[in-house]
Parts: sequence; structure tokens; C-alpha cells
Amino acid sequence: MPETDTLDGKTFVPSISQSLSQEKAESVETGLLLQAFQMFTSASNSLETAFSQLQIRAQRLTEELEAKNIELEKSLREKEEAQSYLRNILERLPCGVFVLDAKGEISLCNPMASEVLEQSHCISSGNHSQPLLSSEMRDYLTASGLGGNKEEVEIPVVNVDKKRFLSTSWAPLADAAGSPIGTLHIIRDITEVKALQEQGKRIERLSAMGEMAVELAHEIRNPLGSIELFSSLLVEDLSGNLKQWAENIRIGTRSLNTIVSNMLHFANPISPAFSWVDIHEIIEEILGFLNPIMKQREVNVNVKLNAQNHVILADPELIKQMMLNLIFNAMKAMPAQGSLTIGTRTIEKPGELRPACDLELKIQDTGVGIPPENLKRIFDPFFTTKRNGTGLGLSVVHQIVEKHSGYIRVSSKVDQGTTFTIVFGSRPEKE
Repeated sequence: MPETDTLDGKTFVPSISQSLSQEKAESVETGLLLQAFQMFTSASNSLETAFSQLQIRAQRLTEELEAKNIELEKSLREKEEAQSYLRNILERLPCGVFVLDAKGEISLCNPMASEVLEQSHCISSGNHSQPLLSSEMRDYLTASGLGGNKEEVEIPVVNVDKKRFLSTSWAPLADAAGSPIGTLHIIRDITEVKALQEQGKRIERLSAMGEMAVELAHEIRNPLGSIELFSSLLVEDLSGNLKQWAENIRIGTRSLNTIVSNMLHFANPISPAFSWVDIHEIIEEILGFLNPIMKQREVNVNVKLNAQNHVILADPELIKQMMLNLIFNAMKAMPAQGSLTIGTRTIEKPGELRPACDLELKIQDTGVGIPPENLKRIFDPFFTTKRNGTGLGLSVVHQIVEKHSGYIRVSSKVDQGTTFTIVFGSRPEKE
């Protein structure tokens, strides 16, 4: 039923047409609102979808950026490690490395180059102090880099107190466009190398002289043998002073022959011809030969041959040479009179399955003795304290003892005398 309104005290009833128009208007308004709401909902959905896509894109960009950052950090770390590695190599190189720029100034050098160039301000490990070079050195390095000769060259450097030799080689440096920016130099101090080269040349000269001396020794040894033989025949046929003079010739000849033999033994490798040798028989033979000169020099000889087993495996000629060297050395240590003691004894070796023993030979004099500072050097070749000595006698003795698998020791006191003790392995008591 249609609603009623009151107007001027009269009841007014709207018409049906008016009601329908109002409902239609409300319906249109409702439709517009629904349409607007739908459009808003659609726009909201679109914005939400776009925002979701934007979030996904932002997340992807963030991940890509993180990956790029990680890759960049890794690259920077690798570059820093490579730079540190190369810097360590440069700083620890045993040769000097430095760079000359286009102006001829050092722009980079490692510590070894600073040491070789005797500079204290070379650039290394971030130290950017400008190094100082002498004008002569700078001109030489610049000229060597511009001359086209890339081979290693020597630079003599003369200081106030010493002369040094430097060796340098170089290579050109260019930028990315290929334009020259300087030269890379490698430098070494070859002063010691030059000294060794000079020493090598000296050794070569001495070697040549040694070979010539050996040839001369061979040539001298032959007439010495003849002189000794003929003097021995004269000793048998002569008497009195003539016999004594002939004996002196024989003894002097044997002494010269010993010196020549020492030279030959030192120059040539010793190769013993081993056989079983009675050491007592060799001692008696040598003392019989040296008896005249012992009497002439008033040397008292004491012989104490106490070794029970005095047969050794040895080269008899080398053993004679060894004993002659030691006895002559002892006589030279006793200018006037003196006492020489030669003794042997057996040293038993306990704890072995077969009874065996060593033979000890001891030669003792009462001469001037050997100073303590010289004891460690007496077996060195050419070491001698005598004016006319060759320094080969004791060196040959040491070689002979080593070739016989023995050992030698020495004890000495100044103004009291010297004792040489030699130990050889003797033949077993029961074979």
C-alpha cells in the first residue's frame, strides 16, 4: 500500500507512477554502485597482481645483486691475493728487480735491488719514497735500455773502500696502447762470482803448473835413483872420509827422492798394492838406512817393538814412505841432538767371534813441538811452518793411513815434543 504524506492538513497519497520512478532511480544508483565496486575490485586485483610481480622482480633483482656482490668480492679477494702473492715473490727474489720510467728515474724496485744498488728508499710494499741513483748509474742504465742490447752486461762500480761488479739485463715496458713507458731491469751483484772466476783461473794455472811439476818429478826421480845406486856402491868400496862423504850423498839423495815421491803421491791417486807385511822388518830397514844421519845429528833412537802380532795387510813401499816422512819430520823438529822413540804394541779387540787385534805404531820426538793453533792444520796440503818445507809430507802420511783403513792422531807440546800414533788392523792371531 502506498505511503501517505500530509500537506496543508490534507492527506496526500503519492501516485503509482511516482513510486515506480523512485524505485527505478534507486535501482540505477545501486547498479552504478555495484559497477563502481566491481571496477574498484578489479583495479585492486590488478594492483595486487602488479605488486606481487613487482615483489618477485625485486626479489630476483636482490638475489642477482647479492650474487654479483659475492662475485665481485671474490674477484677483489682473488686480485688482492694475486697482488700479495706477486708482491711476496718480488720482495723475496734473490736478484734485484726495478723499473725505470721514461725520465730515467726508478719508479719501482724490490728490496734486493735496493741492497744491490745500495739505496735505502726504493719503492716496495707501498713505500712510495723516491729512490736516489748516482747520475753515472742512471745514465748507464738509461743508455743500456735505449741501446737495443738486451743481453746481460756488467757494470763496474768503484766505491771509496771497495770495487764491485753488477750484472744487469733489461726488457721494454709498454702501456695498453703499446706506447713505451719505461724499462724493466734485473740486476745482480756478481762481485763474489768474479772473485770465484779469478780463483778458478788461478786454480787452472796452478793445475797446469802441477802437471808440469809432476812431469819434472818423474824426470828428476830417474837420475836420483842412479845417484843413490852409485853412491851406495861407493860406500862399499871407499873408506874413511871418502866413505862418509859418499854416505852423505846417498842420504841426501834419498831425502830428495822422498820429497819427489811426496809430490807424486799427492798429485796422483794412491792405489796400494796390498800384501801381508811385517812392520818390524820395515822399521829395522829404515833405521838401518837412516843410522848415519842419526849419528851425524846426534839423535838418540829408542826402539820399543812390543807388538806380538806385527804383520799387517799393507803396501810395503807406501808404509816405508809414510815412516820416512814422519822420521824426517821429527828430525827437522830437533835441530841439534834430541831423542826419537819408535814403538809398537798390540791392541786386542774384545767381543769378536774370531780373535783379532790392531797394531799401534808410535813415533815420538823431543823437538820444538807444534803450537795448538796449528794442530788442526798439519795434515792440510801445503801447510808448513818451515822455511824450505813443501807442506806435503804429513798430507801424504794422512792419505796413506786412510788408504790402509787406519787412523792417525797427534799430540804435541811446545818445546817438549810431538807424538804421532797410527793404528792399523793386523792379521788375526788364528786364521
